[in-house]
Amino acid sequence: MFDAVPNDSTGYVFAAYIVFFLLMLIYIGILGAKFQRINRDITELTREVESGRSPVPADEARSTGTGAKEPTGV
Repeated sequence: MFDAVPNDSTGYVFAAYIVFFLLMLIYIGILGAKFQRINRDITELTREVESGRSPVPADEARSTGTGAKEPTGV
C-alpha cells in the first residue's frame, strides 16, 4: 500500500522551498525598485512645488508688477 509513495521526498521539498524563496526575493526586489522610483518622483515633485513658492510680501508683489493685470483696450 505504501509502495507508491517515494521514500526520499526531501529533495523535492527542498527544491520547492528554494523556488519559493527565489520568487519571494524577486518580488521584494520589484517592490523595492518601485518604492525607490515613487520616492524619487515625490521628491522631484516636492522640489518643483517648493521652487514655485517664493515668499514675497503683498506690497512688494504689487510694486514689482507680478500678479494679475487689468485688461487694456476694452
